[in-house]
Amino acid sequence: MYSKFKKAAAAIISALLTAAPIFADNHFFPTAKGAVQLTANLNEKGKVEGYNRMTVRDVKGSGGDMTVVYAVEVLDKHHKPIGKSGAREYSVKIAGGVLEFELKNMMDAFFAAKGMTYELTAGKLRIPSNMAAGTKIADTWMNMTVKVPIIGEVIADVKMTDMRCTGVETVTVPAGTFEACKVVSTSTTNTKGWGKPVIVNKGTTWYVKGVGAVKSVNIDEKGKVESSTELRELVK
Repeated sequence: MYSKFKKAAAAIISALLTAAPIFADNHFFPTAKGAVQLTANLNEKGKVEGYNRMTVRDVKGSGGDMTVVYAVEVLDKHHKPIGKSGAREYSVKIAGGVLEFELKNMMDAFFAAKGMTYELTAGKLRIPSNMAAGTKIADTWMNMTVKVPIIGEVIADVKMTDMRCTGVETVTVPAGTFEACKVVSTSTTNTKGWGKPVIVNKGTTWYVKGVGAVKSVNIDEKGKVESSTELRELVK
């Protein structure tokens, strides 16, 4: 039962770590209408468990103020859509050069695709367009009640803290080699309904201008990789 929860939790944390598409033009965000990205979700052994296909559906506004509409489709490891809901849309706003991302919008798309029953409230992720080495990102949060198969109802209070850009480095993924901004974070999950009351994960995500999150790694309390993502395909 606990291993089933760990996979569900790892999927949620991975979704959070790659929630905000980053770096396009002067913004931490892809804004090219029609752009498509395919990201692989990997388990602790580096094996593909599924994919997320994201398409930029619409862009309104320009410069430091705009709204970008995304469509996200969750696929299994054979590239077949999971569930019957199809692609789910959510939007992200840029105001005054600051990205403001509603975590609930992204997680609604994630849970709907998985066909899970849930209740969710969440904060926002705000990332300034001038992020550079040393930039700190404000803490954010998410509270949810989820019905997990076999386990039953689970309540989770997730806090993302200590988010900061540590510098720029070269990273290679199947979609190519990029100069990326490395962002680290800590996710602390207080739970009710499963065996472990507190779960702490360390996350690292690499973001690229004009592309977004190209790679993320989620580390458990023992220092072992619990899940990761990597950009497999990119069509601008």
